[in-house]
Amino acid sequence: MKYSKTNKADILTDKGYRKYQFKIVKKSTFIRLCFSFFCILVLSVTVLTGCSRKEPSTDVIAMRELFAQNKYIIHACGMISDSDGIQYDYTNSKEALENSYNKGNRIIEIDFHYTNDNVLVCGHAWGDLYLDGKQMTPGEAPSFSDFLKCKVQDKFTVMTFDDVAAFMTQHEDMIVVTDTKETDIETYKMIASKYPNLINRFVIQIYHANEYDDINKVGFPYIIYTLYETEDQERTKSELLKASKKPLIGFTFHTELADTPEFMDIIKETDTPLFVHTVNEDANIEKYLKNGISAIYTDRVDLVN
Repeated sequence: MKYSKTNKADILTDKGYRKYQFKIVKKSTFIRLCFSFFCILVLSVTVLTGCSRKEPSTDVIAMRELFAQNKYIIHACGMISDSDGIQYDYTNSKEALENSYNKGNRIIEIDFHYTNDNVLVCGHAWGDLYLDGKQMTPGEAPSFSDFLKCKVQDKFTVMTFDDVAAFMTQHEDMIVVTDTKETDIETYKMIASKYPNLINRFVIQIYHANEYDDINKVGFPYIIYTLYETEDQERTKSELLKASKKPLIGFTFHTELADTPEFMDIIKETDTPLFVHTVNEDANIEKYLKNGISAIYTDRVDLVN
C-alpha cells in the first residue's frame, strides 16, 4: 500500500488510530466538563449574590404608580384635632382614620400591636391610652377588654384590626400600609385567612430583607422594605442592591438618610421607588419630591389636590 507524503510522516496503525481517537474524545470531554463547571460557577455566584432579578408584575407596577400618583402616605392615620382645636398625631384612632379618608387621602399607614391576651389592635404606644381619665402604664399592654374602654390621649376612639378591615370593606378605594413591628408571620397568616378579599389592599412593611419571602408566600404581593430598624451592614450597597432584586413597592427611610448624598446615590441604583418619613413642612416635601422621592409619609391630611 502506498501512502502520501503527508501520511508517511505519521502512519496510523489500527492501534495508533484508536489512540488518536481517544485523545480527541478525551479533549472533547475535558472541554465539556470545563464548560459545565463554568455554568455551575456562574449560577452559584448569581444565587449567592442575589443577581437574579425578579421582574415586577403588572400589578406591582400598577401599585407603584398608584403611590407615585397619590404622593402622600398618611402616617398613623394622620393628625386629628380635638374640640379645642389642639392637634394630635400618632393616634391611630377612628376619628383620625375617618378624617383622613374624608379629606381625600387613600393610602393610610396604621400601627398595629397586640393586647396582652393576643388581640391585634391599632396603636403606637400603650402610654397613649387613658382608662377613666388615667394614663395606662407605658410599655405595658392592657387586656383587650380594658383596651376597648380606653380613649387615645383621653379623647379619641380606639380601633381594632377588625375595625380597620370593616372600614376597608366599606371604602373599597383605600389602601392600608401596615406597621406591625411587634408581630410575626403568624399575624399575616391570620390576616390572609380571615380577610382574603383584602390581601391586595394591604401593603406590608418589612423591617429586614430576609422577611420578604415569608410574607410573599402567605399571599401578600405588595411589600415595602422600611429601613428604620436595619443595622449599618444591611444598608450597604451590595445588600440594598440584593434586596432590590425582589419586586418591592418601594424602600422607606428616614429624612436623615434622604439628606445623605452618599446613601441617595446608592439607593437610586436599586431602580426601586423611594419613600421618606415623616415630613410635614411644605418646603421639605417639595425638596424630597424633586430629589427622586416617589411618595412622602406625612402626618398632614390636607395635601391632596
